Order: sequence, then C-alpha cells, then structure tokens
Amino acid sequence: MKMTKILLLFILLLASFQMLLRAQASEEVAVAAEKVALSDSVNVAIMDSLIYVADSLAYHHVDERIYLWHNSAVFYEDSQISADSMYIDLKKEQAFTYGPTTMKDGEQVLLGRDVAYDIRSQTGFMWDGLSRIEKSYYGGEEIRKVGAKVYDVDRGRFTTCDLAEPDFWFTAGKLRIYQGDKLVGKPVVAWVNHLPVFYFPFLVVPIKRGRHPGFLIPEPGYNNVDGKFLREIAWYYPYKDYADIILSLDLMEKTGWKAKLNTTYIKRYLYDGFLRLAYQRQRRDFITSYDWSLRARHHHDLGERAAFDADLDFISNKRIWESSGSLDENLAERLSSSMSYRQPLLGSYLNVGATYTQDLVNDQVALSLPSASFSMPSRPVYELFGFKGRSPAAWFANLSYSYGVRLDHTGSIDAADKSWRDYFWSNRSDSTQVLSEHHAGIKHNLGLSYNIKPLSWLNTSQSFSYGEAWFDRDKEGKKWVRGSDYSFSTAANFNIYGIRNFSKGKITSIRHIVTPSASLSYRPDFEENKRFYSFGGIAVSQSKAMLPLSLGIEQKWQLKYKSGREEKRIAEAFSLSSRASADLKSKQKKFNHLAHSLAFKPGDVKLGSFRIPGTKSVLRDVGFTYDAQVSFSHNPYDITWQSLALKNQYFTHKLQVSGSAAYKTWFTRPKNRLFSSLDGSQDDSSDGSHSSGEGWKLSLSQDISAAKNLFKPENSNLHFDASLKVSQNWQMSYSNYFDLKKSKLLAQSISLSRDLHCWKLELSYSRRNELWEYRLALFNMALPEALRFQTRDSKRY
Repeated sequence: MKMTKILLLFILLLASFQMLLRAQASEEVAVAAEKVALSDSVNVAIMDSLIYVADSLAYHHVDERIYLWHNSAVFYEDSQISADSMYIDLKKEQAFTYGPTTMKDGEQVLLGRDVAYDIRSQTGFMWDGLSRIEKSYYGGEEIRKVGAKVYDVDRGRFTTCDLAEPDFWFTAGKLRIYQGDKLVGKPVVAWVNHLPVFYFPFLVVPIKRGRHPGFLIPEPGYNNVDGKFLREIAWYYPYKDYADIILSLDLMEKTGWKAKLNTTYIKRYLYDGFLRLAYQRQRRDFITSYDWSLRARHHHDLGERAAFDADLDFISNKRIWESSGSLDENLAERLSSSMSYRQPLLGSYLNVGATYTQDLVNDQVALSLPSASFSMPSRPVYELFGFKGRSPAAWFANLSYSYGVRLDHTGSIDAADKSWRDYFWSNRSDSTQVLSEHHAGIKHNLGLSYNIKPLSWLNTSQSFSYGEAWFDRDKEGKKWVRGSDYSFSTAANFNIYGIRNFSKGKITSIRHIVTPSASLSYRPDFEENKRFYSFGGIAVSQSKAMLPLSLGIEQKWQLKYKSGREEKRIAEAFSLSSRASADLKSKQKKFNHLAHSLAFKPGDVKLGSFRIPGTKSVLRDVGFTYDAQVSFSHNPYDITWQSLALKNQYFTHKLQVSGSAAYKTWFTRPKNRLFSSLDGSQDDSSDGSHSSGEGWKLSLSQDISAAKNLFKPENSNLHFDASLKVSQNWQMSYSNYFDLKKSKLLAQSISLSRDLHCWKLELSYSRRNELWEYRLALFNMALPEALRFQTRDSKRY
C-alpha cells in the first residue's frame, strides 16, 4: 500500500506540470475520459481498479484523501460518479460530491446533489435525486442504494409521464425500487395535475422487462345475477421460453366461484397449442351445481411431413358459459372435438382421426371413431407403364386415374342415461325412439378421366367413376354386405373474348368474356341400394336411372380506366351467370330449374378531398366502395308472358365510405430532456402546432331474401358499422344489427376511447337479445398490465 501511495504522489507531481497522462493510460481510461468530455488540461490517475478524472487534482498524504475540482469523475467497474467537485477518502474507501451530481450504476442513471458513496460495497445516498427506470421516472428527497440493485427513496415520487411537467404522479412516504423488477410504496397517493385523487395504503408496480411471474390486476364489477364480483384474481407464470401459465379465480357475491387454468405454448418447428380448463361452483334458486369446461388445441410436427392434431371442446353444462363475455360461447348450440394423424403415403397423405359432436340444445352426441381416408390425386395412366419424364406422343397421354378409400365407424347417442357402451358400439332403442345407433363401413372410389382439345379453342373432358362400399349390416339385418355404383360424364367449355378501346374519357378499355359450358352424365338405376345405410361418407347411389344435362353461360366485364397518370383495372366490374339443368331420362318435365346470379363490383372510387361547409376542417382521401349481388331461380314451365315465376330470391349490397381527417394540436408541451444527453435518446418535442391524420370509415350493408317476391321479403337485415376519430383524443366505434322485417334491433355495440396522454380510458356498451353489458377500463400506456383499473356490469331482462 505504501508503494502505491508513493506512485500516486509521483503522478500528482507530474500533473502539476500539466503533463497529460491519457496517452500513457490504458484503453479503458481513454474511454472513461471520453465519457465525461475531458479537455486537453484534464488529469487522469489510476489507483488499484479506480480511475480518477478532473481538471485539477490534489492529494493529502496525511489524511489519505484525493481532492478533485471541475469536471471530476470516478470510475469503478460499471459504476461512475460525475460532479463539479468531490473528494475520495482512501482509508474509508468512500467518495463524496458537492453540488449537482450524475451517478451511473450499470444501466441506472441518477441525477441529484451531494452524494456519499461507498466504493467497495457500491452503496450510498443522494439528495434531491431523480432517475429514469424502464418507461418511468422516480425521485425523492433522499435516494439510498442499499443493495446490488435495490434503492430506498424517502418522500418519493413516481410517474410514467414523459413531460417536463408531468400530468400525474404517485407520491409515497417510503418507496423501494428493485431495479428491473418492481416498485413498492407505502402509503401512496395518486395525483392528477396537483390534485390528490386516490389513496393506497400499499402499492406494488411491476417494471420487469419481458415475461416474469407475478399477480395480474383483478377486475371488479357488479351485475344483477352475480352481485358484486371480483374476476381474474390471477397468477401468471412463464415456463422457460415456450409456455405461459395463468391460474385465476373469479369470486361472485351471490352465485359462487370459478377457477380457471389457461396455458399457451409453442416450440418452433415442433409443436404448439393451448389448454383452457375451468371448474365452477354455482348457486342458483337454492340449488348448488358444479360444472366444468375443457378447451385444448395441439399441433405436433412429427418429421417427414407427418403431423398430429387435436382440437378438444367439452363442457358438462352450458351454465358455465352464462357469465362469459364471449358472444360465441353465449350463443353456442353445438361443440365439436377432433383428433387426426397425417402420414405421407404414395405422393399423398393417409389421414386417421376421430370426431365428437355435442348438441347442447337437444343433449345429443354424434361421433366418428375411428375414421381413416386416403386419396390419391389424379395421375397420368402412362406412369403405370414405365413412362417417365415427358408424356408420350400417344392417344393415352391425356388419360388420368384417381383412387380414394375411406373407412369409418359412426355413432349417434340420444339417450338421457348415456353409458360407455353407447359411445362405442351399443345399438338400443325404446318404443318411441332410437337411443344409440352405430355403423361401420369402408368405401373405394376409382376414377378415370380423359381431357382433350379437338379444336384449339374447345376444352373437353370425359370421365368414369366407380364406387364400392362394404357395410356392417343393411336395413334388412344382413351382416357385412356390399353395394356399388358407377357413372359416366362428358363436359365441354370455351371462351369468347370481345374488347372495345376508347380514346376519350376516363374508361380506356372494356373487355367482355363469355364462357359457355355444357355437361352430360349418365347414372344407371340403383334403387336396389336403398337397403343400405348412409353415414360418414360411406354411401352408394340409391336413385333411379338419370341422364342429367347441365347448361351454363358465364359472362364477365373487365374495365381499364385512368386515375391521374396511372391506368387501373377492375377485374370483375360486372358478372352474370346463368345455369339450367335437366334430366333427359324424365318422361315428363325434363328441365328442373333455371338459376341466375348477377354481381356488381366496381372497386374503390377515390373522390379526393372535401371541406366541411362552414368550417375549416378538410376530409382527405375520401373514397367509397360498393358491391351488390342478386340471385334467383325459376321453373321454366311456370314462366308466362305475365310472370317470370321467380323464386329463391336473394339480394345483398354493401356501401363503405372512408377517408382521413387532420387534427391540429396547439401549445405542445416540452418533454423531459434531463436524460437525453446521458443515454443517447432523442427528444421529439416541438413548439407550435402540428397536425396528424386519422382514418374514418362508415359501412352499411343489407341482405334480403324472399321465396317469391323480393319486395315482400321473408327476411331483411341491416348492418351498420362506423369508426371515427371525433377529436384529437376521442375515438369512437359503433355497430348494430337490425331486423327490418320485424323492426327490431337485435344487437348493437358502441365503444369510446379517450387518449389521456400517458393513460387511456376505454368505455364500451353492448346489447344482444336479452343481455346488456358495459365495460370501463383505465390503463397506463407505458405499463398497461401493471397500472390498470377496470370494471364491468351486465344484466339480463
């Protein structure tokens, strides 16, 4: 130690002659000097692992103290203290600063005055301190570093507002900061514009980055069914890098409680999925019931293009969804679950699986367990004869074949007292209905097709299909019976093009495409197959001999038009499709019906900018889209000169108008710039006014259906949606669903949001059928999960 002091004294003597030591210092010293912007007269000294920098240095040998004046700084490992003046007590290994001081401790930066710091333990205190941590700021009369990453603050203050004069803050008599983890304060008062608005005896604010365990903020509320409630009392736990687990509890004053487990997981290139479990104890009308629900989805890649998928959805009773905020769950009438395995085979896939369907209204179950299918796509026949590469120059080059097979076991259970046997094979009934019924079978399909162009403009195809099925039994009680069917068909189509160009006007070209088509099939008499059951895709034709003919014509009109200097295209401005079908084997009325469909889709139309009359507000980029479609059919034998005998009429159209509006902000407030020069962040504050553009959209759609007269419809529904920014800080959206036939509003919802700079307020109201519900949420933009206050209420009429 004595030799070290002598070395330090020698360095100080050299400094008195203004000799620069930076050229002889290590690279670490040079970096440290650059951080404090040293001038050419700065002096640098190294002692043990400490680095001292200042304009002037003095060493008191007796007291073993080093004094530093002007632009002084001390560096130790990843800690740094910068001040105008300071001294270091070598005996006690402590540093003291005077006046404004900047202290860096790793990524933590503190601003204040009069610091006392223990160099070895890296603890100390600062007066009138201020610091930034994550997306927030904190400060106090005295800040003490009491641990490696722990700070205590007396009469502390905390905010996430980045303005020089913040809109809100929290004050606490005692505040403890766990760097990179959380802030804990007591007692805490919330202030808004110097007005105290709330008191918390104790408050914890998580500030940890990324995924970390912790409690989530619950949601209080009230409704006329559950009474007062507190939902989502939850604990979040991340498992490694690929799973999130949430355990939560809902407490209801009148009806009981509900426990839930939610987990989501993903492992890249291997598997992903989720699991939702719920168990509920509910009291209603002096009756206590226990219900559960299970939802899960899993996808697993097994390599070599093989995969396993599972999608499960089960509940014990629909009561468990009565308080759900999900519209799909409230209105659900049927649940479906499935499992499947896919394995590559012969250039296609073998699929093996099972399905389970639960009818929640009628308490019925339908299942397929197991089922397997394999379908070989269409392939050229010449591949079977050893031809590889290019197709041979022979007549059979365009001849293709396909093959498919399906095996299935199905069951339907309608019994109130379902047993395990009912789900697997039990066939039983009573005097009034079938309680459970099962079937099993296998079916093969073989197809041949031949495509040829006898003319360069004509496309033709001929095909033959054969199906054979084996059933466990038939309607006569015979076991393992066989049935088959087959059919022939031929089809042809071609295109006719017409183009008209224009030299004047916005429309530069119109293209008309006409596609006539015709197909003819033959299917023999298979009425003897009526003794077979049909289930799960295992079936054979049971109809009498048929010779169906189908005639169709499709027309499309495409447009090209000028939009400024650009030329744009509308792929289908108009389209008209007409189709007729007939059975040539019928001895009486051969034609069945004629069907037509007309669509109008002009695409987007830009209208430019408009000034709102009487104001200075301008709507920019205004445009609209409109599309409409009408379809109907009629029996050709009912058409007369007085009536077209239209039926099955349907009409739908939609109009959407959108654009953007500019909003000006005056008297912008300056940002907090205290830390900008220390961490390299950029200040984006500006003076005066600036404008911003926000989109708005209005959408109106209607659908009408009628059996005979579209002007006297059986159903007519109107949908309206709107979203717009009312002002610089207010955003609104609205939607409704109105039954015009019954003059009844079936559902509507409205939501408002208010930007409060560093906070956001959201209010929503929805009503559907007999249920209305509102939600209110206030959350911090920087820490939305940590600082969130929300409630909701609902009622059934």
